Parts: sequence; C-alpha cells; structure tokens
Amino acid sequence: MSLTEAAAFEGVAGHSRALRLLESQLQRDHLAQAYLFTGEANLGKTEVARRLAKALLPEHPLERHPDYWEDDRGRAIPIDEIRLLPDRQPEFHAQSLQHFLSLKPAIATRRVALITSVGRLKDEVQGILLKTLEEPHPGRVIILTSPGISPFVVLPTVVSRCQRLSFHAVAEDEIQALLEARGVAAATAAGLARLSRGRPGWALRAAQDADVLTRHAAWLERLQDVMGGPADAALRLAAELDSAHLAWRNSERWGGPTPEEGMADPLLEALGSWQLELRRRLQHDSRPGPWARLLELSYDTIGYHEQNVSPRLNLECFLLECRRAS
Repeated sequence: MSLTEAAAFEGVAGHSRALRLLESQLQRDHLAQAYLFTGEANLGKTEVARRLAKALLPEHPLERHPDYWEDDRGRAIPIDEIRLLPDRQPEFHAQSLQHFLSLKPAIATRRVALITSVGRLKDEVQGILLKTLEEPHPGRVIILTSPGISPFVVLPTVVSRCQRLSFHAVAEDEIQALLEARGVAAATAAGLARLSRGRPGWALRAAQDADVLTRHAAWLERLQDVMGGPADAALRLAAELDSAHLAWRNSERWGGPTPEEGMADPLLEALGSWQLELRRRLQHDSRPGPWARLLELSYDTIGYHEQNVSPRLNLECFLLECRRAS
C-alpha cells in the first residue's frame, strides 16, 4: 500500500468496518466497478467517497483532475448530463457521464465518477445509469450515495449492480474528538456532538454556526410551550415553521446558501431538536409509551416532508399529537 493509500481515510470519524474494506481493496488493487454508500445525510458518505477517489487519482487535486467526474448538486440531474449522445450539450459538465467513462484515462490508471444522492435522478435517468453499470468499462469506478435503498428512491436494479456499504451513526466521543481536532472548544464540541445524532458532517458545519446551540435551546422551549399550552400554540408554531421553510427553499432556489454550505432547513432542524428531547423523555419517564409513539411519529413527519406533503399540515398533525401526549 502506498503512503497515499495508507492515509486515504485518516481523520474520518467512525465507519471503521467500511473503511477497513476499502483500505483492503486499495491495498490489493481490487476495486469494485460500482459502489453504493447508504446512510442518512451528513454521516460522511461523500467525504469517504472523495477520499477513495483521491487515493485512486493522486496525480492532481480532484477539482482539476481530468479523470474525475462529480455531481453533488441538490437538484435533479438532467438526462443530457448522463447519456452518451445527449440531445443538447451538457450544461454542468464538460462531458456527459457516459462519454466521460467511454474515454481512456488521461493521466491516471482509472477514471472515477461520483454521484451523490442518486435518488434525485428520475427513473428514466437511473435507467440510463443502469446501462452504464451493466456494461462497465475496465479501469472505471463509479461511486453513488443514497440515504436509503427504497424502490421509491433508487431502482432495485441499480442497487443490485453495486457493492453496497452501509454508514451508521458515529459515537458522540468520536465526533467530539473530531471537532476538538479542528480547533472547536471542548464544551462547544461536547454540545454539538450531543446534538449531531451521530452525524459528523452536521457537527462540522454546525461548528461554523455560532447560534446553533442557542437555536436548539429555543426549539426545546417552543416544544414545551406546545405541550403545556392551548391548541392554537401548536397551530401558530406550525405556521411559523412553514413560513421559515418556504423562505429557506426560496433562498436555495435563487442562489442563497445551500444545506451543504451550512444553512439547514429550519423545519428539519426543529424536528431534530425535538427528537433529542423525546429520546430524553423516553429514557427517563416511568411511562415511556407516549414518548416512543411521538418519536416514531417524528420520523413519519420527516418522511412525509421528504414526500412533499404540505409542511404546515404535516407539522400541525405532529405538534397537536405532542400536545395531547403531554
């Protein structure tokens, strides 16, 4: 194993099982032709994918390496960015994915392509990607990431053509150590590690936001107001969060900060804080049943949100159930 390969994943928090497998494959120079990294957002899937690509393409930084192709945009990838003979010239890339993979490596021994959140590809686009996976070129590595492998997210045929590596929540102490190594004060690092729910990517971005711990405390206070207040308190909070979510979406659409740059969807941020509080009550209440049901409902609420159910209606249902449980 070269020095570059030996240090490929140095400093990555958690995921020891997946990293050991990739290190072994690098050492033996026996890589899969396609990988699918699965796990919820901000666990480190994209970071590990880029580290793997960098180990395979050590000649230049990835952003200017002629044998590297990446798409990590939040929006759907147009079909012309994927297929070999696009009807129109690709707008985002110099070459479509299939064209890129059809060419011999320019300076490296492989060509590497990364698509994050593969579920943002429409089924017809995933179908074209499937043909690429079914007819691989030697010396090519394709890395896909996805929060899950539901048939509604990733075509089962795409999943079946990849070597799948699962990413799981990282221990709090590992995330705290990662933050402290980046210069974050110990007390702040401990607080962010608790809030991260095992997501080092979230913790690293949150460390750049001086107000994140304050907002967490505020969300807990608002939930307490709902639990001890009249029904219209829940409805007001749902309306407020709906407006904040719409402003966030408009900011992203018109070129404002994206979640990858550190700005979180306020609706998901609030639900994340409330889930921590529900877990705390579940662990310490002598009657844990109501809190277990609310915690399960909170995940349903996130799922409905991802399916574009009306945010306001979605939140009203959840918050009114919180009020009843209290």
